[in-house]
Amino acid sequence: MRISTPQFYAASLSGILNQQNTLNTLSQQLATGSSLVNPSDAPVAAAQNVTLSGQINRLADYAQNGQNAQNALQIESSTLQSVGTLLDQVRQLAVQMNNGTVNASDLQNAAGAMQGYLQQLVQYANTQDGQGNYIFAGSQSATQPFTLHADGSVSYAGDGGQNQLALGPSLNTAIGDPGNAIFMNSRAGNGTFSVTAGSGNTGNATAGPGTVNAMAQAQQILQVDGTQYQISFSGSGSGMTYTVTSGSGGVFASGAVVGSGSFTAGMSIALPAGGNPAITVPIVGTPAAGDRFTVAAAAPQSLFQTFQQLAQAFAATAQAPGANALRAQTISNALASLDQSQTTLLSTQAAIGSRLQQVQAVQAQNASLTLQLQTQQAQLTNINYPQVITQYQQSLTALQAAEKAFTQVQGLSLFQYI
Repeated sequence: MRISTPQFYAASLSGILNQQNTLNTLSQQLATGSSLVNPSDAPVAAAQNVTLSGQINRLADYAQNGQNAQNALQIESSTLQSVGTLLDQVRQLAVQMNNGTVNASDLQNAAGAMQGYLQQLVQYANTQDGQGNYIFAGSQSATQPFTLHADGSVSYAGDGGQNQLALGPSLNTAIGDPGNAIFMNSRAGNGTFSVTAGSGNTGNATAGPGTVNAMAQAQQILQVDGTQYQISFSGSGSGMTYTVTSGSGGVFASGAVVGSGSFTAGMSIALPAGGNPAITVPIVGTPAAGDRFTVAAAAPQSLFQTFQQLAQAFAATAQAPGANALRAQTISNALASLDQSQTTLLSTQAAIGSRLQQVQAVQAQNASLTLQLQTQQAQLTNINYPQVITQYQQSLTALQAAEKAFTQVQGLSLFQYI
């Protein structure tokens, strides 16, 4: 078989080029640490590597979402803790002012302090995160949710939604709570009903927040049926009596008497009268003839309203039995409303804590899964450095030998022997 000179050159050059290609591949593997320099060399492994990379990238996105969610929830929790501390300060001030030893100057100072507390509460309610988002604006995070007006009222411009972040393919978590649910919608009084004193009361009696004896019955009577009760007093001294009339919308017909009896200071009046009252209302102090108290279903009352009520109560500095009793009644009602707001805060903080635990658990799970996928990817793509170095050295030696042999053979010619 004859091998022509062109065939010889072509075969030799092809061998050299193959050696160079192998050497280049090994060099790139050493530089990158990856065995998949050319996907065409291992298409199945390359496809698996692409899949693993996609899964790792998605987990990285979920991990970033988890970190953002954790930061947002921690800011919200910290803010609500500050609000809780503020409520404790307001409660202490209210208790201090709810006694007969305070004077007009004390009340004026307390009213000024309450205005400062109100402004501080609005500031907390307008807390922003590191990106400038309002955490209590619901889904309207770019909008300032609360505005304090000149008359002391506060309006809400957010909504009732919640922004969500994806922690996994089918797992989202809320990263905030709407401010109207936290600050605007707690119920006044004891949460079921509230007691208000008549504006013309002249005695020194006040009504306590009251007790719910049968929750279902109380809700049916007061909240569903809309029944209201008015407790009025007549007589004096040991001959004082009380009368309970029922009505609705603040209207009490004289013929709608549902209970009556002799009054003793400190007694609790059962409503409705009978063997199984739904609620009881304690009367502290001694009322005057004509004094009255109204019992009605607890209406939603914002925490800002409670602060404003206390400020107004402290601003009323008149020192007279009726004025003192009215102020004490307002303070007592506000303290009961503060308790309801505190319950709302604690409930919200518990929900935030639950979400934080969920985020942290998912973060740990995602980190573990990411490590497993990275290990699989490393096993699939990482090179064995000693083996590749040996192959590189062998290929380099073979290439150098091939080049030298080709050079020597290329120089052979019969003309050298003539």
